[in-house]
Amino acid sequence: MRWLLQNVCRRAAFAFKNPRYAASSIIRQLTLADERFIGHITSKPARQIRAYMNEPISTPEFAELLCAAEEKFRKLSIESADLFAKKVLMQYAAVRALAPECIVETGVANGVSSSYLLLALHKNRKGRLHSIGLDDPGFLPTGAELGWLVPAWLRGRWLLHIGDSRQLLPSVLLKLGGIDIFVHDSLHTYDHMLWEFRAAYLHLRSGGLLISDDAAWNPAFPEFTHEVAARKALIMHGVGFLQKEAS
Repeated sequence: MRWLLQNVCRRAAFAFKNPRYAASSIIRQLTLADERFIGHITSKPARQIRAYMNEPISTPEFAELLCAAEEKFRKLSIESADLFAKKVLMQYAAVRALAPECIVETGVANGVSSSYLLLALHKNRKGRLHSIGLDDPGFLPTGAELGWLVPAWLRGRWLLHIGDSRQLLPSVLLKLGGIDIFVHDSLHTYDHMLWEFRAAYLHLRSGGLLISDDAAWNPAFPEFTHEVAARKALIMHGVGFLQKEAS
């Protein structure tokens, strides 16, 4: 498949320019380091976590969806995260392993992460995803709606809330009562990230996960980890994972 070959070539080019990062990634891949941590916080074997990570690319209709989106981004010169990156596969695997009833995420844009989360819920045959996002045309193709990438066959478990998380997150969390997973992927400033972590953590059930994209951009995630005395927390590939323990 041409799109898969293109993706491999881009990764190879990145590895050539960043040899130390590439070497570290290879070691983590071979030792299943990332998979072992996710398995640790979800009580699943590392090999099972690796199997979950292989599912999206092995799901024909989902792989075709990502391929079409990547082509569209390239033609329109729209900046987008790697649609096949391990950082999003780890979140997918965590959802598959934990089998949550309720996920809340902030930040939607084109809907890449939302699509992965919804695919995991689809395969689990349970759960709902509440997504909060700003309808900002600066991050979307001309004329496209927020979360346009999410296909119709995955939208049955999706509730999209359009607006600023500062205004919507408290009311969404209050209405839901308890949640199993919270995913931060909105404004990556120190103050905003810390505010979202604190707001969501209060509603996170024991054993639930707090996940933060771009957790290494500032000290918010490690400081929050210390604030709640989390013993199971780690930043992998730029994504922070934290498990809430029983109080």
